[in-house]
Amino acid sequence: MRIQINNHEKELIYKYWYTAPESVKVQLKNKRRKTIDIEQGDIKELVGYLSLECNHCNNRQLAFELDDLCEMLESFINPSSYIIRRLIRLSPITI
Repeated sequence: MRIQINNHEKELIYKYWYTAPESVKVQLKNKRRKTIDIEQGDIKELVGYLSLECNHCNNRQLAFELDDLCEMLESFINPSSYIIRRLIRLSPITI
């Protein structure tokens, strides 16, 4: 599966996915490349590592970035739940 990703997201993945396959690590280090090729099972593993880091992070900004990245990656596993969460997050609160 090919995923479009920016350099900051690639840096986060490279830093926090300790067991990334070597083929993915090479793609993450390539700053000119705007996509990565990754298996669906690897996405699930990656989301687990990023979620773990997000839950134990003391930096609110980093936690927010990791959470957003997890949601984006999860959208490739279960697209409908991602769309629903985005709609809930973007909808105005009415009282």
